Amino acid sequence: MSHGGRACRDCGAEIAFIEGRNGRWIPVTPGTEDRHRCELDQVCESCEKTFQGANWMKVCPECYRSGGKPPKAPPAAPSPSRTKEPLQDDMSFDDDAPPF
Repeated sequence: MSHGGRACRDCGAEIAFIEGRNGRWIPVTPGTEDRHRCELDQVCESCEKTFQGANWMKVCPECYRSGGKPPKAPPAAPSPSRTKEPLQDDMSFDDDAPPF
């Protein structure tokens, strides 16, 4: 059963609704069973790639599937190593030798 003649609240496109197997209503393109997808240009907050979706979408589908991180992000730069400490000039005092 289909209910139609409405406009998408995000993009304004004409949509219809069909009832899914679980009893939920699914927005579709009128006259078909193709699920409605908004075609507004959005910029991903994670990888900054432009994608099409509703105005509430913050990340692209690829970043969403990978947990909000860009899928091919470069590895993090290694932390700089510590500077070497020079040896003490006077090695006559050795605190590693007994008695402690």
